[in-house]
Amino acid sequence: MTGNVENENALKEIWVQVVSCLAELDCLCSLARLGSEMKLACIPHIESDKDGNEQSFELRGAIHPCLARSGQRKFVPNDVVIENKKKTFLITGPNMGGKSTLMRTVCVATIMAQVGSLVPAQSFKLTPVDRIFTRIGAKDSLQERKSTFYTELEETFVIVDNAKSNSLVIIDELGRGTSTYDGVALAYAILKYLTEEINCMTLFATHYHILVDEFRLYRSVCNYHMDYQFTEGMNLELTYKFLPGEATQSFGINAARIAGISEIILKRAQQKSMIMTKENKHVHYKTKILKSFNQTINALEILDKSSIVDLDYIYDKLHEAKNNLPTDFLEGPLFQ
Repeated sequence: MTGNVENENALKEIWVQVVSCLAELDCLCSLARLGSEMKLACIPHIESDKDGNEQSFELRGAIHPCLARSGQRKFVPNDVVIENKKKTFLITGPNMGGKSTLMRTVCVATIMAQVGSLVPAQSFKLTPVDRIFTRIGAKDSLQERKSTFYTELEETFVIVDNAKSNSLVIIDELGRGTSTYDGVALAYAILKYLTEEINCMTLFATHYHILVDEFRLYRSVCNYHMDYQFTEGMNLELTYKFLPGEATQSFGINAARIAGISEIILKRAQQKSMIMTKENKHVHYKTKILKSFNQTINALEILDKSSIVDLDYIYDKLHEAKNNLPTDFLEGPLFQ
């Protein structure tokens, strides 16, 4: 009886090894076949992360691998490149503009590169990523009594508690499951922590445009958007290009129109949107203040040591910045 048990255990160990080898072989064959069938593919270049080298990420002309093989549908290629040590990408853009797809493309391309596969891109150069963390999509857990927002925060906790400087983090629309003010506050605090404390490569997509103003002066944050064309006739054309800069709107009403919402409802929504935009217009004066301040700081930074004593020059620059400030700000107590 004992001998039979030992034989079964030995056969079981052999069987587990056989299944593991077949699974690995199946994966390698699948990747090889995919590489031969992709319309666009490159051999990734993995750079050494030893000797204290900065995190490098240069993905050019990338498309999603699900469409790279079929080629049945046109997919706009995009570049995602870390430049000037700006490792955080703050991404805005219209609804359905391609933000989530872009972030998924980056993650899948990274995985494919590090397992030794061809990557659907023109070129890809990177230092190894130790882990990939994602906070994307929306779901709840009825059996565990977890709401959508709570689940979202649980996933966020895993990120901030475990991510390192060589990690890759993607976060899509953090904070949308609660009130606007709470959502903005949490998104701001978490993005600030990722940028300042962890300093990992982060793709952070949001419809909270106030975050763009808050992080405009951060040296490690760059603003990108999914491009679009908007005409006077309320026609929105999505180009799906990932470009520097920021989107001024999210065009949620346009998404509602595509979904088939009644024009009566859309007109009312548009009217209400215009009213709220006018009521909150004075809030945007902060943007002008930050831009003016940034210009002044940049002007002072280029001064050499010999001209730093030129107080008249500095005064002129500060006076120029003051003239660019909004009138209501100049009437405040700071300038009285």
